[in-house]
Amino acid sequence: MDKDEQFEMSFQLFTSLRYDPLLLTSAENSSPTLNFVMPSPFYMLRYHRDRMLEAAQHFDFHAVAKLLEDGPSLHSTLLQKVTDWTTQGNQNGPLKLRLLFDKSATLCVELSPVPPVPLSTLYPSSFDPPDHSPPPHPAQTPTPTFSPLTGGPLTLGPSDSLPAQTSPPSPPWLIKLDTHPTPSTPFTLLKTTHRTVYTSSRARSLPTPTPTLSEVMLYNECSELTEGSMTSLYLFRGGRWVTPPVGVPAGDFDGETLKGGEADEGELRRPFAGRWGHSVRSAKVGAGGQRGTTRRWALGRGMCMEEPVGVGTVEVGEGVWVSNGVRGFGFGKVVA
Repeated sequence: MDKDEQFEMSFQLFTSLRYDPLLLTSAENSSPTLNFVMPSPFYMLRYHRDRMLEAAQHFDFHAVAKLLEDGPSLHSTLLQKVTDWTTQGNQNGPLKLRLLFDKSATLCVELSPVPPVPLSTLYPSSFDPPDHSPPPHPAQTPTPTFSPLTGGPLTLGPSDSLPAQTSPPSPPWLIKLDTHPTPSTPFTLLKTTHRTVYTSSRARSLPTPTPTLSEVMLYNECSELTEGSMTSLYLFRGGRWVTPPVGVPAGDFDGETLKGGEADEGELRRPFAGRWGHSVRSAKVGAGGQRGTTRRWALGRGMCMEEPVGVGTVEVGEGVWVSNGVRGFGFGKVVA
């Protein structure tokens, strides 16, 4: 076996996605643009399939690409994996499914429980920062006063309650800027098990022990942010939320390039080597990060737009949104 063959067999294609029975109640998740079977307990499964298919095309995993053409079959396969999991005595709750494909299209699915979250975490209505302030102590709540006309309370007291209480927001994320650039390669564009640069980034930048909701912002040789070590990034710039661009293919870019003619900045196209390291950006050249599934959804909803973000503009204390295909969306602040 030569070195090229050894290299080809040294990694697998993968994606991580959320299974959650709560998603069966989500009209958004039941959109045919996000799932093959409706309703679906899988979080944006179609976008995960698209991303794996793009990686399979790039790395010439031909058997994987052919297998992924059948989206409903992928849904059925994953649903059976979850059924097997619960049959073994495990609780039917939210799960992280880690899908791994080798070049022969052998699929391995690793399942692990994840914390429950409200639908608003998986499909937020906007990028307005959530309110993380703690509720007031009952002793600090004013005594109710009563209307002389109706006799009803004008102010809620300690024993009063409001109907339809909303779920509390998720805890804030701890977000740090990496201390070294991460060169852009096909392995930073497409998701594979070759993740040395991400583990190295977290090891050198995050405290030990590492908090669960913590992230590192990676940047390229041009000192532009690319992505988080396990999330997509959204920062507030110029009066709007922006996410680092990832680029589109070199050469022609039309309805034939995107399978099905879907003219979004999404998936199902052959990626390009790119001009990573070039300081001048064009509409077809990005910073070098991955096309995250939740990022694709947020762009499609108009909640953000692609724009380069220089490292020098990042400030300690500023708020940043992050997202991925397991935890959904979260808000945090940059720390020193």
